[in-house]
Amino acid sequence: MKMFIVKDVKYGTLHEWEMQDILNEINRDRSDKWTDYNETDWQEGWNEWCEGDIYTLIEIKFVV
Repeated sequence: MKMFIVKDVKYGTLHEWEMQDILNEINRDRSDKWTDYNETDWQEGWNEWCEGDIYTLIEIKFVV
């Protein structure tokens, strides 16, 4: 399983998220014509819609 360490850009706080949390953030508040990102293309969605805006990805950990 992957765990993602993300940093809140405004407050500097660190959060540990699972893939579903990442996808929820990428896909939130989009129009009706929006096609959700998924586990295969999440990095593209993160870089386009999230990275540096509210959060920044610090680390990806693989947890057994």
